[in-house]
Formats: sequence, C-alpha cells, structure tokens
Amino acid sequence: MADVEQQKGISILDDLEAMGRADPAGMLALVAELPDQVEEAWRISRAVKLPWPDPRSVAVLGMGGSAIGGDLVKGIWSDRLRVPLEVIRGYDLPAWVDRETLVIASSKSGGTEETISALATALERRCPVVVLTTGGPLRDVATRAGLPLVTFPSQGTPRSSVGYSMGILAGLLEQAGVLDLEESEMRAAAGAARDMASRCRPEVPTADNPAKQLAWSLLDRMAIVTASGYLAPVARRWKAQLNENGKSTAASEEVPEATHNTVVGFEQPESLRDHLYVVFLESELDHPRNALRTRLMADLLRTAGIAHQVIRVHGDGRLGQALAALTMGDYVSVYVAFGYALDPSPVAVIEHIKKQLALADEAELEQA
Repeated sequence: MADVEQQKGISILDDLEAMGRADPAGMLALVAELPDQVEEAWRISRAVKLPWPDPRSVAVLGMGGSAIGGDLVKGIWSDRLRVPLEVIRGYDLPAWVDRETLVIASSKSGGTEETISALATALERRCPVVVLTTGGPLRDVATRAGLPLVTFPSQGTPRSSVGYSMGILAGLLEQAGVLDLEESEMRAAAGAARDMASRCRPEVPTADNPAKQLAWSLLDRMAIVTASGYLAPVARRWKAQLNENGKSTAASEEVPEATHNTVVGFEQPESLRDHLYVVFLESELDHPRNALRTRLMADLLRTAGIAHQVIRVHGDGRLGQALAALTMGDYVSVYVAFGYALDPSPVAVIEHIKKQLALADEAELEQA
C-alpha cells in the first residue's frame, strides 16, 4: 500500500466522525454489546424448562454466526461437558443423531435452509428438539410442533449476536444437566470482555489501541489466525469476522494439527510471503506442548520472513479469555473494513447467493 493510502488508513481509525460515516448500521456499537448479550443470554436460558434431562449427546444445527456459538461452547467447556457435542453445518443429519440426542436448532433469522432441512430430519427421528431463533419459518415450525422455543432480541446480524447464541446454548446445556455452570462465571467473563472493549473502543487512539494496530498490520495481507485448544474456535470466529466485516480473505489454523502440515506450506509460493500475516492467539492455559509448538511455528515464520504477531490472551479462566479474545477480534475486523474504506455491515455476496438459490427453486417449480 502506498504511503498516501497508509496515511489515509491511519487517519480514519483516529477520526470518530469518519468512522461514524463508514459505519451507518452501527457495527461498532453491536461489537460493544457482547458482554451485555452474554449476561442477558444467561437470564433468557433460566426461563427455559427442558423436558428431557440427561441426553447422551448434543447436536447443534446452524450456519455462520448461528453455528459459532456451538463451536465456542464445545471448545471452552470441553473439560466439563459430560456428553459429546457436535455442530452440524449442512442439510443432512448424521446417523448417530437419535432419540437420545438433544438437538438445538439455531438460526437468528429463522430462515436458514440448511438448519431447517436438518431439523426436519431430527423431527422425523423423534429427537428432543429446542429451537433458538428470533422468528421466521423456524419459529413457525417450533410453534406448530409444540417445541421449546427460545427467542432473543433481533437487532443486528447473526454474526453480531454471538453472545446470545453462545450464552443461551450454554445455559440450555446447564438446564439439560450436561454442563456445570454458574451465573457468576458468566458475569466474570462478561467483565473480561468489557475490559478488552475499553482498550479497543474507537475513542482510544491507534497508538494505545491493540485492535487498531493489528488491523493496520492486516491491510493488504491475508490473515491466518492460529490457536490451540479452547481458543481454536475463537480463531475460527476471527477468520469469519475478517471475512464478513473486513471483506478480506482470511483463514484459521489449529495447533497441534498445523505443525503437521501447514508449516510446510509456508515455503511456496515465495511471492505470497509478503502478503501473509499470521496471528497467534496464546494463553497461559494452553497445553505446554502446544505452547512450545506455537513458539516453534513463530520461529519458522521469522526465518521465512513472514510477518506474524503473538496475541497473549488474558482473563479469568477459559470463558473470560475467550470472550476477551472475541471482543478484540470483532474490533479488529471492523477496523480492517474502515482501513479499506468499506462499510462493515453489508454482505452483498451472501445475499446474492441466497437470491440465486431462491431463483433456482422457482425455476425448478416451474419445470415440475
């Protein structure tokens, strides 16, 4: 990027009025809501009474921002979940999902066709089902079938409602008797997210703002966000937010797997090296061998001349650290959009695909 463009990128990240003009739908305000969403999600989950205690497994049906909550719950509380939990992204339901599987269909809009398709199969198999949505066809299905229905505020996009999708899911699993969890833990974690937001909020200048500094580093580069253990789904969330908010190419990798294949791929093509930026999310709670693998990866990148940065995540326990890291990543993604002079909210390409799918359905009906 040329020096003039660099100066433009820096100026907009320190210009509140310019950021406001670039953010007409208020994505920055939605990012700041994460801690409140988590606390409200817990309260919402307390009002739900599940008639099926002690399932033998859990299947979370969802796509995009409505699915990541399941990934986060599975990763953060892997040491506490007493049954297997899998996130099903797609139209089909695996054969292992049966009457002893608690199925949670999650779709903010209530119109996600993959989730509706998988839910239909779950109902055919007479699985216990809970619906998590704000409305749409999914809500109608739950009402007609008499399924437990959990709703939450509908403002914003699915990706800006992760506090609800994760927090309500965690609360439901506590109600189902498969996860030990207390409100105090949720409150403390929300506090960690607020602390991070106070460091990354738009009023904090770039010189003191870690999210703005990292966003600047990511401009004109492909981000590869890397983490291990419970932070791996957080890295996946960073990747998705950089895609949707930042309108930029990004990938996520998980340690230790990345040290068995990805590290070799950094050799070629050499022309790509100047356009990569690897972000490591690291915590003192990481397995010591994974921490060592991360350091070894960083050494290899340094030797290869590939830009990278280690983000040390802080907070009280896994949940607090995960929410703090989520908060930083969300801010980074919005600031990346501003650096490209883009509005972070619209996802025109996704809407285009949905429209083309609808047109294909209409054409199929006309031919039938």
